[in-house]
Amino acid sequence: MESKGMTLAIVLLVVGLAVGAGVGYYAMPPKVETKTVTVTEYKRPLDGKTIKIGYISSDTAGLETGQPLHKQIMETDMNAYATRLGYGVKFDWLIDDATSLANVHLEKVQSFKSMGVTVFEGGLWSSQASGSLSYCNENKMLMWSSSSTSPLLMIPNDNLLRMCPTDLVQAPAIAEMLWSYGIKAIVVIQRGDAWADGIYNILKPDFEKKGGVVLDKIRYAAEVTEWSSYLQTAENVLSAAKAKYGADRIAVELISFREGVNIITQAKDYPTVYGCKWFGSDGTSTTQQFIDDAPTHADKLSIYSTLAAPAASEKYDSLYTRYFALVSQPFDYYSACSYDIGTVMMMSMFEKQSDVAKDIIALQSSICYDTWGASGWCRLNADGDRYAGNYDIWGYGGDPCVRIHFGFYNGVNGQVTWNAAALGFTPLGP
Repeated sequence: MESKGMTLAIVLLVVGLAVGAGVGYYAMPPKVETKTVTVTEYKRPLDGKTIKIGYISSDTAGLETGQPLHKQIMETDMNAYATRLGYGVKFDWLIDDATSLANVHLEKVQSFKSMGVTVFEGGLWSSQASGSLSYCNENKMLMWSSSSTSPLLMIPNDNLLRMCPTDLVQAPAIAEMLWSYGIKAIVVIQRGDAWADGIYNILKPDFEKKGGVVLDKIRYAAEVTEWSSYLQTAENVLSAAKAKYGADRIAVELISFREGVNIITQAKDYPTVYGCKWFGSDGTSTTQQFIDDAPTHADKLSIYSTLAAPAASEKYDSLYTRYFALVSQPFDYYSACSYDIGTVMMMSMFEKQSDVAKDIIALQSSICYDTWGASGWCRLNADGDRYAGNYDIWGYGGDPCVRIHFGFYNGVNGQVTWNAAALGFTPLGP
């Protein structure tokens, strides 16, 4: 028994030494090798940059609304969005004026290029867009338009993109507006440029296909300020047509911009012209100068005019409220298109981390496809133009004179619904 106890004690002692050695090994601090690691923080190429984007108003009157829209609404919203994303970016819209002239518009585009600005919103009139397109293509600039509608500029793979539908849609809407009202014969008084020519070239066959007659086309140069000879021609033609078609079945179709104010003012001296119905296009719809400078004539003639209809949304309503508070004018479809252009520009710049046109132009169509903006779905077609939609019919009336919504053209079925309550009567119809 004694010898077994000694053996057990010796075994326990050996085990204890072994355990102690293990504890001692692990209790010793390990030898640590130190290395210096350099961590490089990723910096986005646009961080800290002020991105300059150009905007060229079509004329000086347009600056009254275009500048507040771009500087006080769009620039504010774009900068706020960049801040929410954590981007160290600031947007700055550079505002300029084409003073109604295509050659001046080109000079402004060239000025932007010399400043290193290659992305801009301009070409608001089709004549201005056309006059600058070759320069933009050659110099890799991106020209976005919110209101150029001429079919003559339906060119795939060029550097002009348009957030509005072309007159391939508007001209049939005008033809149906005239026909559904009960008009059988018209005299067209039109501006002599690519925009008005585009409308007329589609309107004439469409109206004639329905059974209507274009009695005459009176085309004037954009620089004209005296309208007596043009109005006398219209008076002679409409006077002869009055006996054949009836006073309620003849009309003037006015395809003009703000010069239409002077045309209707001088029209009072031509009784047949002043006594018949007047219709227009997007160039005469919701134009503040008719209300400010010729309210009596605008009320008398109404000037029923088509304008692409924005999709109803809370976003549009919110912008309408903000815009009207700034300029006391309605936030129309083309204003909504301007806002959406800014959004698409911004998103493409963030995605590509570049504000250079040649880097972002390929992204425009796909971003538009994924964007539901203030004007609705921004999808573009193969020509870089907005897909077709519906049209509102606006005009003027009342004392004081105001804008009135007189009807609606459904782009799906091609039919016009007139607002009899606003008209005060039901149109004769075909």
